[in-house]
Amino acid sequence: MQFVTNLRGGISYLWIAVVFALLLSGLSTALSQGSSPAPSPRFSTAEARMHYNKATVLGEKAEWGGAVLELNRALQNEPNHPELLIELGIALGELEEWDQAIRILKKAVELAPDSVRAHYNLGVTLDRFNPGKKPGTSEYQKALKLNPEDVGSLINLAANLGDQNSDEARKLLERALAIDPKNPRAHFNLALLLKNSGDGSGAVEELHKAIGLDPEPLEPRRHLVSLLVSEQRWDETVVQCQEILKRKSTDWSARYTLGQSLIRRSKVAEGRKELEKSQEIRQSQEKKEEVEKIVHQGVDALTQGKVEEGIKQFTSALKMDQSSSQAHMYLGVALAAAGRPDQGIEELKKAIELDPSSPRAHHNLGTVLMQTGRMDLARQELEKALRLDPYFPETHNNLGLILSRDNQAPQGIEHFRLASDLNPHYLEALFNLGLALRSIHQIDAAIQAFRRAAEAAPDNPEVHYALSMTLKDKGDLKGAKEAMDRATTLQQQSGAKPHSRR
Repeated sequence: MQFVTNLRGGISYLWIAVVFALLLSGLSTALSQGSSPAPSPRFSTAEARMHYNKATVLGEKAEWGGAVLELNRALQNEPNHPELLIELGIALGELEEWDQAIRILKKAVELAPDSVRAHYNLGVTLDRFNPGKKPGTSEYQKALKLNPEDVGSLINLAANLGDQNSDEARKLLERALAIDPKNPRAHFNLALLLKNSGDGSGAVEELHKAIGLDPEPLEPRRHLVSLLVSEQRWDETVVQCQEILKRKSTDWSARYTLGQSLIRRSKVAEGRKELEKSQEIRQSQEKKEEVEKIVHQGVDALTQGKVEEGIKQFTSALKMDQSSSQAHMYLGVALAAAGRPDQGIEELKKAIELDPSSPRAHHNLGTVLMQTGRMDLARQELEKALRLDPYFPETHNNLGLILSRDNQAPQGIEHFRLASDLNPHYLEALFNLGLALRSIHQIDAAIQAFRRAAEAAPDNPEVHYALSMTLKDKGDLKGAKEAMDRATTLQQQSGAKPHSRR
């Protein structure tokens, strides 16, 4: 959804976005998530190093949005720094911003074709984005040509080749273990190969090694449980199921197996109790998954402009589960898009009642309140959203709009700048940043913002028009004419009515 408002002293084109943010489950893979340690990069500027160091600290705390912000700021100083691009690609991958992550990592590979880390992390990101097709295989092979002892690439290449060439996969894993005998992922992947080849005892041994080296992942324990059950080793099965449930109490499959194993050990009452819990959890999860599926279908309809179809899907989801905050949130967005903002606001409030910690719900409520002109309430909701997620660019953009409208241009500029630093290709934020800077007569900075917007959207006539007006303010009549000619050409090509010159 896109709205337009006026900014005092500037060109009257401000963009505002409502965000559709369906939270999907993360992928479970047997990929190695680490390759060779990151080398200490060299920098040409102190500013780039400072932002890189901040990003490193944030990444260690899994604050990936903050890491993206700092890495983008570092790249403003050194835009072709391969290690910065690699780290940015990793951070974007953790946020599941797959298209951006892949684009950034491909650029890193182009700039540093001899970088093992660039090839490895591109391979991991491609596999996480599309695990079924295993598109990262060629990148691991390239990494291994550069460094035949890169353990992460050996493990991931083996995982990708396992179904097609188990002998080659085993050789790769044995090479990895010869280099790093205490690598739990290598032991786990070797266990999977042995299990698939029918060597159950060998698989059990490797799974015990993997679990001993890293007891937290659930997948090794789940595979171990299936092997122990096949061998009727009930005491050991009980222990492993209990370990799984310590880490994930809602794992209905582990609880079911625990119940069956307890019964086999003549603990019938205790076993039946676990089986009943398992059934309750399974039914609840199946219902939740069905609701998520319907909500996802509604989001797809909404993003395709099929608003009424989206409303139908979200309403259907709520008939199944009135406690779904996601369904209420998206129904609220859809109702607002259908021209029923008051009803949308009520649904968004219900979403927040069910999940007060959702930054997306607060963001979307604030945005719909903006649509209805309730700016004070909108500001409150957007500020709540940023307290919950300070790294959401669309919220910064929308709050910047409110502040600019309230004659607080410097504060609005800070939010527009944050939004565009978080996402350097965020056209609306760049455009609004340029307008706000122009409104307080920071002409050089405004020109820089509009040039960045023109790079992000070279075929957008509004951007070139704004750039032309700002170059004219500076007295650069030649540059202003070139930008105006470009804007006019683009408008004629699109059939839009040209702007009058000012």
